[in-house]
Amino acid sequence: MRFLRKFSRTTLTLVLGGVLGSTHAADLLSLYREALAQDPAMASARAALIAARERVGQAEGANGFSSGIGAGANANYMNLNVRGVPQAQVDRTYLAASVQAFVNKPLYRPANDAAIEQAGAAVKLAELGVKAAEMDVANRLAQAYFDVLLAQDNVRLVEAQKAAVSEQLAQARRNFEVGTATIVDTNEAQSRFDQVLAQEIFVRNEVERTRWALRNVVGRFEANLKTLRRNAEARLPEPTNMETWASRAERDAYPVQIAQQTLTVAEYDVKRAQLAKSWTLDATANVTHTNNNGGVTSAVGTWTYSGLVGINFTLPFDTTGALNARVRETLALVDKNRNDLEASRRTSALSVRQAYLGVTSGVAVVAAQQQALKSAETQLASTKLGLEVGVRTNLDVLNAQQQVTQVQRDLAQARYNALLSDIKLRAATGVLSEDDIRATNAYLTD
Repeated sequence: MRFLRKFSRTTLTLVLGGVLGSTHAADLLSLYREALAQDPAMASARAALIAARERVGQAEGANGFSSGIGAGANANYMNLNVRGVPQAQVDRTYLAASVQAFVNKPLYRPANDAAIEQAGAAVKLAELGVKAAEMDVANRLAQAYFDVLLAQDNVRLVEAQKAAVSEQLAQARRNFEVGTATIVDTNEAQSRFDQVLAQEIFVRNEVERTRWALRNVVGRFEANLKTLRRNAEARLPEPTNMETWASRAERDAYPVQIAQQTLTVAEYDVKRAQLAKSWTLDATANVTHTNNNGGVTSAVGTWTYSGLVGINFTLPFDTTGALNARVRETLALVDKNRNDLEASRRTSALSVRQAYLGVTSGVAVVAAQQQALKSAETQLASTKLGLEVGVRTNLDVLNAQQQVTQVQRDLAQARYNALLSDIKLRAATGVLSEDDIRATNAYLTD
């Protein structure tokens, strides 16, 4: 009976029993905030937003004043000889320099105005990208966090099973030595013990694998994590209508919003391509000063000042067909983005439906596994009693113990899956916030 009492005590330390961690253990909320600051995908989205905002200034600058100064200086040499007229020979060297200042201002360039509007739309697209990256971080972090907890649970479960099977093996050997049991019981216990040892190697490797996955999100190793409370229960979605969630996702999910904004940006490409065939009007002014100490026909130096104020009108002709080809290209890309938007709506709705069913079924599975655990524990107690009175064998007890261990593991996984599905549901709908992470974090141990 000692191994049975030891088994019962050990199972109390499982995650479902809430293994107490260090007061310095990390939790889901703190790691989420850390991941937002450290995750490369998040940093990439922020950098893309900064770049998009800078393109607004570039687009606006195309309609502003452009000015500059140009200067040049040349050394010239001329040698002129006329046959038969030696006195007509000219051998002259002179310098020529000029300085020019200019100012240009577009008066009418509709393509520039469209570019400014497009740059603003691109900023909104980049802002949506940052929000979508936040959702992705939350999803990946929650998955990695609960994967680590589940792997740790599996180690503790295997350790508990190993302790019980080890005690059972020792008892079977003692019984065989005193002649109250056959070698079959010993062999069965040895076989089960060897299986547990092999399983222990696998589950410990899973702990390392899942910790590396968590490190990929947070940017560092964190081995001490808060575990799930014994009474943790996932909440049912509100509202309780799956199609309401799906409709919201088709409208508000960040992949949908990004696809919609990408379509808007592409439509501006069409507008700019069409306006490239429009006429333009620019104002221009310049001042030029030249200074020469000689010339081709005279050795007398000269200097001049000149100024110009005018308006330039341009009307392009599409003689090569390139402008019309560009218009057709942008129209095709708009059609592509429109279809991408529809695909995104369908995918988002499907993801929400799957996550919704994951939450609702997860809550039901947790309740069913809780009942299954009670039944398995009752069966184990009955089998132990049967062993004492001689109607059950050691193998029966081992099988009953295995059943309890398996149900405990399934219950832990069901709880993790239900909580993960709740986060995925809200992320896929575009409504996940830090408050939702905090609510899930409340299920963890203090």
